[in-house]
Amino acid sequence: MSIRFDLPDETKIEAEKIIKKNYRDMLLNTRLEGAKTVKDWANNLTLDALDSSNISISKETNMVSFESLGVTQQITRLIQKLFPTKQVRATGFFHYPETGYMGWHTNANDPCQRLYLTWCNTGNKSFFRYIKNNELITDYDDEGLTTRMFEVTGKEPLFWHCVGSETDRLSFGFSIR
Repeated sequence: MSIRFDLPDETKIEAEKIIKKNYRDMLLNTRLEGAKTVKDWANNLTLDALDSSNISISKETNMVSFESLGVTQQITRLIQKLFPTKQVRATGFFHYPETGYMGWHTNANDPCQRLYLTWCNTGNKSFFRYIKNNELITDYDDEGLTTRMFEVTGKEPLFWHCVGSETDRLSFGFSIR
């Protein structure tokens, strides 16, 4: 079962317009915050690195938040229109630079549906990795916009996942209740 989510064409076009308009500011924000290069970043995303304890939020990361930029409100309003009877909350807007990553985690502290929009200039250079039915799945991002939706539970089976990138990857995360 795929966690890919198809946005309506109108929403996808509007999201891409917002992202392209704000792209330079999001990357500049990372430079100002101090992007870093992590040589062994991929080692944090292997099955061997998976800790079986419930890690809700990973402490192993190389990413920079751009949540303070105006793009947050613009994208959130757009996503809220898709789910008019639900509560939509931004859970994190991040730039993963080259060698960017977020280690294994579950988000079990905040059970809900999750929706992620990611933007990459280059396809197949960044990914969302997760475990489903004891199988390790690595879902590479497309060039441009990729969307995924999945359920986060507060109990077993937990939804273990991580993110890795060899290119500039923008991620827009939402909880939906």
